[in-house]
Amino acid sequence: MRLDVVPAILLAGVLFSHSAGAEESLRLEQAVRSALENNERARRAPLRVEQAAGQLERARGAFLPSLTAAGTGQYRLQEDRSGRNTTSSGTITLSQPILAPSAFPSYSQASHQLEAERWNSAQERRAVAFDTARAFLQTLAAERVLEAATKRLDRAQANLQNAEARAAAGLASINDATRATLEVASAAREVATAEGRVGTAYLGLGFLMGRPIAPPRLGGAPALAPPDRTTQAAESFETNPDDQVRAAMDRRPDLRAAQERTEALRASAKEPLYRLLPSLSASAQVRFLPDPLPTERGRDEIATLNLQWNIFDAGFRYADRRTRLAQAESQALDESLLRRTIDNEIRVALVSLRAAREAFKIADDAIAAAQRSSDETEILYRQGLARAIELTDANARRYDAEVTRASAKLSMEQAYLELRYALGFGPIDENLSR
Repeated sequence: MRLDVVPAILLAGVLFSHSAGAEESLRLEQAVRSALENNERARRAPLRVEQAAGQLERARGAFLPSLTAAGTGQYRLQEDRSGRNTTSSGTITLSQPILAPSAFPSYSQASHQLEAERWNSAQERRAVAFDTARAFLQTLAAERVLEAATKRLDRAQANLQNAEARAAAGLASINDATRATLEVASAAREVATAEGRVGTAYLGLGFLMGRPIAPPRLGGAPALAPPDRTTQAAESFETNPDDQVRAAMDRRPDLRAAQERTEALRASAKEPLYRLLPSLSASAQVRFLPDPLPTERGRDEIATLNLQWNIFDAGFRYADRRTRLAQAESQALDESLLRRTIDNEIRVALVSLRAAREAFKIADDAIAAAQRSSDETEILYRQGLARAIELTDANARRYDAEVTRASAKLSMEQAYLELRYALGFGPIDENLSR
């Protein structure tokens, strides 16, 4: 091999190693953004806004003029008095509403409905973001459990080798090796179960993100990055519930949408009463005859002022108003219930976060004791001062403590997410609104 080729090969190897190591872990912010870009629920939300915008434009048309053109042509088998078989004419008509009382509440209803759909769109995107964040945290917790199960299996295999060596040397009974074999089988079963849960969690996360994502063990996407900001905020968040409730009432998109729906239904309930008023419109028409007879005019202009007053409509307007008033009152009650629900959600979320935070602290302290007990028992066993069953129990308690800590951390992070949801924020500190 040429000597000048060796540095190039080494440089290529260094660059390859650097690029492989530079592959970043998937962050919570990236997962949420991917879901908002690819998930059909998030992409569908703005389309409802477009539908409502179209309805508003249609309601606005009640105030605008309309211009129509029409033409007719006739062919007779017999000639008329002028000796022609064909006749034709054309008209251009301009219509302008002057007073259309029912159009005013209808336009107000469409305007409030558009605003409601905008807030609904923000709420739907927020829900997708929170679902993705929850799945992200659950996947991280499943990875932590898998890591704990793998470490337990490694310790069990090391203990089995030690027990077999001690039994072969006559320093321990063969029963120690048997117990160690059972511990290896139990640990392997936990690893298999944890791997299945990790795979399932990644499938769920990928479904929400709108793109496939595989566990690192299967050669897929990089490992998930722990959401340190979320964890730190969950450990330190403190607030006054009353202040947060007042702020959340102005921030929650679902409440703002409910308010707009209430106003839309109230405007709709006013529309039947506007039918009591007359409507007034004007129209102008120009008629053309391409080939008029001597007794006909080639062009006629007509201006018309139309007044329509439906004095009695068999009681339909009062029936419609009664129905729409009930609908508006029902929606107002739903809005009131949502306000009380938000108040309760915030207070419950604060209590749940405090409880989850204390449970995590206890689990964090317990895992340190369990690790110390496992290490001490392993040392005593190697010195012949502890039995195999004591070592097995110590390793099992250490695994249980690690699983409990992972579960407690997940509960604390989820409690913080639920609090952010109740407060009207997104799962991350980025703008996910309209």
